[in-house]
Amino acid sequence: MASMKETVSFSGILRGEGHEAICTVYATKVSLPGTSAVKYANHSIEKVSKTLPDGTYKLSVHGDTIPVKRREGLWLSAEF
Repeated sequence: MASMKETVSFSGILRGEGHEAICTVYATKVSLPGTSAVKYANHSIEKVSKTLPDGTYKLSVHGDTIPVKRREGLWLSAEF
């Protein structure tokens, strides 16, 4: 049986560069067949509660911490 995928949204917290802001995150929710396990992938940061400067941040969602960067107004994976 194949995994089930759906797009979901939830609140997250961005921390870094001396700032903290609440944001809305869209992600792909992947439910693994035969288990109650759920994973989230392809996080997209939207609707940040305040304007943040370019820099390095940590996105906290669902008990996970994901490194991200803001560059020229865009949110990117910290790997870029």
